[in-house]
Amino acid sequence: MALAMHSAHAADEGFSGAWSIDLRTPAQRAQRAGCGEASFVLEQTGRRITGAHTMATAGCGRINEGGEGSVHGEVDGDHALLFVTSGRTGTVVKGRATLKGGGLDWETSEEVRAGAPMGDSPLILGKGFLARVRK
Repeated sequence: MALAMHSAHAADEGFSGAWSIDLRTPAQRAQRAGCGEASFVLEQTGRRITGAHTMATAGCGRINEGGEGSVHGEVDGDHALLFVTSGRTGTVVKGRATLKGGGLDWETSEEVRAGAPMGDSPLILGKGFLARVRK
């Protein structure tokens, strides 16, 4: 019964909350390398989503602190179409987020607007399964 209640509560939350994925290799984890993570912090109101994202390479060599308002989109059931703006380059990508198994499955589908400087990585997660962060 507790599992059913937890699942029902998670479903009620929809996309709202903090989501994270560890991007470090097993060797980097063993060495306790700092950073190496991508995250979304989302707020769903009806069909609308707003929020922020971040991404940092292992060792903190490159960081994208997308910032508040860097994510917006629209929900359709367990799926959401999101536009994500890089705080690093200004690049805007479109992607699809899907609620699946208590996590968030994310995949970028296309670059909507190129950023500057050209050739620099916007550091926006291309694809991955993010876990809900519980505090």
